[in-house]
Amino acid sequence: MSDQELVERLISNITNRLSREIEEWSNNLRLKAEAELMNSAKAIIDKYANVLENIEKEINMDREYRLYEEMMKAKRERLSILENAYAEVVKRVRERFAAMRNTDDYRKFIRRSIQWAASIIGSQELVIITSRADEKVVNEVVSELGLRATVNTVDRDLVGVIVRSIDGSISVDATLDSRLNLMEHQIKTLIMRLALTA
Repeated sequence: MSDQELVERLISNITNRLSREIEEWSNNLRLKAEAELMNSAKAIIDKYANVLENIEKEINMDREYRLYEEMMKAKRERLSILENAYAEVVKRVRERFAAMRNTDDYRKFIRRSIQWAASIIGSQELVIITSRADEKVVNEVVSELGLRATVNTVDRDLVGVIVRSIDGSISVDATLDSRLNLMEHQIKTLIMRLALTA
């Protein structure tokens, strides 16, 4: 081999080696750049994925809150309607009883109320509280039943009677309002049933 061939070979080897190193370095650089780009893209995607996830959570919470608010508003409206219907029923019952005053049916109501209260108290000696409008009928019923009772009146319109033992240790509220209060849940349940079937 001549010197020239040796130099050409040497130059060729150096060129090939440099080409391989440049190609390898280029590949490494490209791979490194791709890896950095991928990592940057992944970091950005992760960042915005968390932001999007938080936004989605906020939207869902807002939606659930609005749904809850609407449900509570509907429940409040139903409750208000129920309370108004109950108040109307109570008003009509009171009007009906007021219209019944001075009738035999009202007298029977007063009589049964006094008998029921006297049976609970377990005595014939009683203090009976009633409205001025019912004083006469209460005195007549007390006389018919043979009770030893003091009848006291109040100024308010008391439909029915409140009966107490002489010593005041036992008191029985046999008024229409007391009975309606005891039946409030039943009346409201009935109103709801009727509203659902209408």
